[in-house]
Amino acid sequence: GMGGVGKTTLLKKIHNNFLPTSSDFDVVIWDVVSKPSNVEKIQKVLWNKLQLSRDGWECRSTKEEKAAEILRVSKTKKFVLLLDDIWERLDLLEMGVPHPDAQNKSKIVFPTPPIP
Repeated sequence: GMGGVGKTTLLKKIHNNFLPTSSDFDVVIWDVVSKPSNVEKIQKVLWNKLQLSRDGWECRSTKEEKAAEILRVSKTKKFVLLLDDIWERLDLLEMGVPHPDAQNKSKIVFPTPPIP
């Protein structure tokens, strides 16, 4: 939607409602993507929120290696991922994010930018 209509405010409210102490989710992840999107920056946020080791991050040199570990761990968690300020297509699997399904009951929430 258009700028200034409250998308970020709504996402913040959703984030606060889903914090682990008050919800059924194991992990609540928030990131502001902006443009140009940076897959490795998003992966770092995911890595930290999934509480993966700092050493593990440093010993994995490629985005693909990091994505594989994020995917392995996130598949075992029920998570909600909130991505704000997305301006271009993101490949969730490239970042290591499994697609939500009935089995993992995870959720992904993002507002859409204005469509010209």
